[in-house]
Amino acid sequence: MNKTAKKIILSVLSLSAVLGTSAFAADLSGWAVSDYQQANEAGLVSYSVVSNNLKDNITREEFCELIVNLYEKLTGEEMIEPQVSPFTDTNSMAVAQAYCYGMVSGTGDDTFTPDRLVTREEMAKMLVSTLTASEVSFNLSDGYEDAGVIDAFIDSDEVSSWAKPAVITMLNYSLMNGVNDEMFQPLGSATREQAISSVNRSYTTFSDSDYMLDLPEITLPEDGAEIEEGDFTVEWTPVNGAQGYHVIIKDADASSVLLSDVYDESSVVIEEGSLGVDRDYAITVGAVLNDGSEVYSMPVDFRYKSKAPIPNSEYLAENPVAQGLLDEADNYLGVPYVWGGTSPMGFDCSGFVQYVCRANGISIPRVADDQLHGPGTYVTRDQLQPGDLVFFGSGDYASHVGMYVGEGMMIHAPHTGDVVRYASIDSSYYQSRFLGGKRVI
Repeated sequence: MNKTAKKIILSVLSLSAVLGTSAFAADLSGWAVSDYQQANEAGLVSYSVVSNNLKDNITREEFCELIVNLYEKLTGEEMIEPQVSPFTDTNSMAVAQAYCYGMVSGTGDDTFTPDRLVTREEMAKMLVSTLTASEVSFNLSDGYEDAGVIDAFIDSDEVSSWAKPAVITMLNYSLMNGVNDEMFQPLGSATREQAISSVNRSYTTFSDSDYMLDLPEITLPEDGAEIEEGDFTVEWTPVNGAQGYHVIIKDADASSVLLSDVYDESSVVIEEGSLGVDRDYAITVGAVLNDGSEVYSMPVDFRYKSKAPIPNSEYLAENPVAQGLLDEADNYLGVPYVWGGTSPMGFDCSGFVQYVCRANGISIPRVADDQLHGPGTYVTRDQLQPGDLVFFGSGDYASHVGMYVGEGMMIHAPHTGDVVRYASIDSSYYQSRFLGGKRVI
């Protein structure tokens, strides 16, 4: 079986396996799944690309990381690392390497403009320059022969003269396509998943080897799992030669909300309080190999659910004033967290307990740290009673406050994106930050 046929079969099998899962990550389109997985198996991706929204547009610096990986995998050579950056506006090693190997150009005498979005015609030029530097055998258009492939687009006259040979070459090899049947949009931007796709197709088209790496596979949680609020564990299969792992959790908007590096382990505990409840997330795990290559798992989707509401009747205080605090606090379950909020339209943590106390004739300061050091009697964890305030932070500074309701539970306004709800003060997140309690009645 020839190499091309083998890769086509592998692509179909990989895609079939992925389509069997419950859902895709918010930032990975269905058409991009196969290219994304193959690019990972070839070690073509990078952390800065994968940790960002794959449907957002890629920068010039990020694209340099991809083409540097492409060069090294096509040639089997590790690129020399320049001692000094050729540009004043970036210290990126990938940019310096790509420039020194003739794969990219600057935007000025000593500037690269790394954060500017790469245009589609720039991407074509960079890819052709990378193939040239890699000394693979391909037919480079002169910009006139086969011009019909670009002239078929109604915006062909927008392609810059310096980019036209590269654009035609990319189209001839199906390494890039138009944004639709009529438009190429040479000056438009490319998304990260589009860039990964073009780099992967360049590798599969011109590589002489079936270079394939093992990817970490997330075994816990299962794809589509519903996880009840609290600490939970992420586990994955270890990868031979991995120096460490990146754990990336993105929300439904494909924004990274938790990034963690793990060494000498193939699991990590996500502490309660790290994620907002009743939201959808996707986990990706990346392995950093001894040769510097990075390989990433396919994303696993899950929903992080709040604990079932606990009827206030379960928490009874002997003191009638304390019971009044519990009853009042219970009225606001589900009210959204609003920074600076002091009313049932929205509370922050200290605004919530101040409002509840005021409704019961108790005056306390506005800010959590002032509440900790203000009126009342300090109590330890063992002395807590329903109605006491509980404080969390570091050193002697309180950055969060809730109201103790009994049985190791508190009611509080957690953080932006969350709502007033019950939580355990003995979870690893809050236990490690517990400063003490305050009796204000």
